Amino acid sequence: DEAPVISYAGSPFTFTKNVGIGTNSPTNTGGASTSWSITSGSLPSGLSLSPTTGAITGTPNAVSSTASITIEATNSGGSDSTTISITVQDEAPVISYAGSPFTFTKNSAISGASPTNTGGAPTSWTITNGSLPPGLSMSSTTGAITGTPTSVTGTTSITVEVTNPAGTDTFLISITVQ
Repeated sequence: DEAPVISYAGSPFTFTKNVGIGTNSPTNTGGASTSWSITSGSLPSGLSLSPTTGAITGTPNAVSSTASITIEATNSGGSDSTTISITVQDEAPVISYAGSPFTFTKNSAISGASPTNTGGAPTSWTITNGSLPPGLSMSSTTGAITGTPTSVTGTTSITVEVTNPAGTDTFLISITVQ
């Protein structure tokens, strides 16, 4: 038999934590392989290699920096190997602000306007629609709204957007200053 000649289209791979990767099957332009194995490195947590097909499947369950993995296919005619790279990025953030709609009092420092994030770590926070009442500001690193409102306002709606490399989430906040 002729030896296998293998490759994985798409390498280097970037996957997202807690998102299934589907099936990443190799291409073999040589003889049919009888076994597949990892000879160097290891797959990120939650992923596996099929010893009979060479397919990589699973759901990565931890963020990991770039890993180099050497995979070998073998048959009676010999073997071939290829090295792939896999990075697992954090999942997209998922935010909410408990207590919205908020009612604050003019000239009283506010508290309790901090977001909850149940997803991946945010890299930026912005207000994409509307503006905060005078005297209030939002941290671009934590999303917390702080300050002391300086004037009475009707209900103000703002959209907070949070992002990271895996995606974006938004949350609509309503604020009234009495």
